[in-house]
Amino acid sequence: MSAFNFKNSNGKLFDTNSAEGKQALRETNLKGKMAESLVFDLLKESGNEVYNIGIEHSLPALTHIRRELMGSKAGEKLRIIPDFFVIDSKKRAHLVEVKFRWHPKGHESDVLRLRRLALLWEEAIVVFVNCSRKPYFQFSEAPFVKEKTVLLEPIYEYSHFGIKENLLDKFDELVEKYLKPTLKTPLPKDSSIIDHSAHYL
Repeated sequence: MSAFNFKNSNGKLFDTNSAEGKQALRETNLKGKMAESLVFDLLKESGNEVYNIGIEHSLPALTHIRRELMGSKAGEKLRIIPDFFVIDSKKRAHLVEVKFRWHPKGHESDVLRLRRLALLWEEAIVVFVNCSRKPYFQFSEAPFVKEKTVLLEPIYEYSHFGIKENLLDKFDELVEKYLKPTLKTPLPKDSSIIDHSAHYL
C-alpha cells in the first residue's frame, strides 16, 4: 500500500512511512475490525444469516490497488462494497456497511462519503459503532444525510434485524470493556481517523 497521511483521535497528523504512523494505523485498523466483529455477532445472535462480502474478504487480491479502482463506476462500486450480506429471519436480503467512530457525531468527512455511498449502494444500511456515548450502535439508511447532518437511529429500531434491547445491553458491555478504554479526551473538533479516500469509505 502506498504511503498516506491520516489523523488519530487527537487530530494529530501521521505519515504512514513513519514508525509512529504505522503503529497508529495498526491501532485504527484494529478498532475498525473490532467494530465489524461486534456487529457481525450482534446480527448473527439476533437470528440473521451474516456473510462477509467486503473487498478484504471477497477479493483480497484487489485491496492493494484501491486507487487503481477509482475512475470508473464499476471500480468505485467494487472499492466500497459493503462489509456484510445479511439475510434476516423472513429471508429478506440486506447490505450492511460498518463504521467505527469515536463519537456519534462522526467525522466531518462522513457527509461526503455517505452521499457517495447513496449513489453507488443506496440499498445498503450503515451501522455506526461509537465508544463515547450511548446508543453505541446506530444505523443510517439512504439518503443517509439531510443537509449536513447524518441521519442516525438506534440499531434496535431497524426492525428487520430483530435486535432485542437486552441482547444489545450485552454488546454495549463489550464496547465499554474493549473500545471505550481507548477513547482519548478531549476529542478534537474533527475526530477523523483517516484522511485518505482510497483506503476507507
